[in-house]
Parts: sequence; structure tokens; C-alpha cells
Amino acid sequence: MRGRAIRPVDRAGGGEEAVRLTRCAGTWLADPPDDAEQARIAAAVRAVSEQRTLALELHRDQAALDAFCIELFRDPMFDPLHIGPEVIRRIIDKLGEPPVDDEANTTAFSEYLQRAVLLFALPNPRRLLAAQLRRYLPRFTEVGDWKAAVAIDYSAFRTSLGNEVTPFLVQMTLAGLADYYDELPEA
Repeated sequence: MRGRAIRPVDRAGGGEEAVRLTRCAGTWLADPPDDAEQARIAAAVRAVSEQRTLALELHRDQAALDAFCIELFRDPMFDPLHIGPEVIRRIIDKLGEPPVDDEANTTAFSEYLQRAVLLFALPNPRRLLAAQLRRYLPRFTEVGDWKAAVAIDYSAFRTSLGNEVTPFLVQMTLAGLADYYDELPEA
């Protein structure tokens, strides 16, 4: 009988897996959080949990919350979380080049993007990406930007669970694709 394969992975964020999965190499996100950062994250999570009224208000309009999350994750501060070139190459190898929407098929690109997310967003990468995203929480709680903090916590929670294609995963994959094509040599 074979035992379960247990792979130790640092779920707090950072480390080799984060560098492989995202574009965080050379940034503060490449290293796992130290004790002081983990304490700040824990304090930020507690502070966000006290924003229940705001969270309930934001959740009343799911489409608006998702749109806010997409807009939030377009901020350049989240660039280190863009999906990295190694993962993007695997997506392209598996699914081919991203399609261009036209009058005949207006959803081709969004369907491609959803399939791309589901190719790499397995449980371990989801947990790691959610942990990396939560590392941003203190930046927002410490200045009292509660809407963004609630959106980040919400996005990290949704990303870490199940197999949903979340706004965070979509935006990081879309940006990763754009980065990948921007870096290709001119033909």
C-alpha cells in the first residue's frame, strides 16, 4: 500500500513556489513573512472581521463587488502577483494562443481566460496565492481603507476555497498574459 504523498509547502506566502507561480522574484513577496509581518497580517485580519456592516453592504451587490475587486487588482502594487511566465507558457502550450473576440464569438477570450485559470488554480496554488494576497491587508487596514481591505480579505477567502474563477485569479492571469506578450522579442 502506498502512503499519501505529503509535500511541505509554505502556506504563509513567499518562497520558491511563489516565485515560480507569480512575478514576485526580487520583491518583498518573494520571501516568506517573518514573525513581525505575520503579526501585522493577523492584526489586519482581526480588524477586517470587525467591519461586518461594511462587508454585508458590499456583498449585497455581488457584481459591483467583483467589479471593484477587478479594478483594485489593476493597481500596479499588485504587479508582483501577476501569474508568472512559466505558468503562462504551460497555459499556452495546453490551450493555444488566446483567441481574439469577434462578432461571431464575443465570449471566446473570456472563456479562454476561465479555462486558463482552472488549469493552474489547484488547491495548493490557490492557498499560496490567497496567502500572498493577504500580505497586502496591513497596508489597507493601517490607513483605514476598509472597502479595499474587505475586498482583499474576501478575494483571498474565495481564492483559497473550491474551484471558482475569482476576480483576483482572472485579473492576475490576464495581467500575466499581458506581461508575457509584452516581453516577447519583436518578430
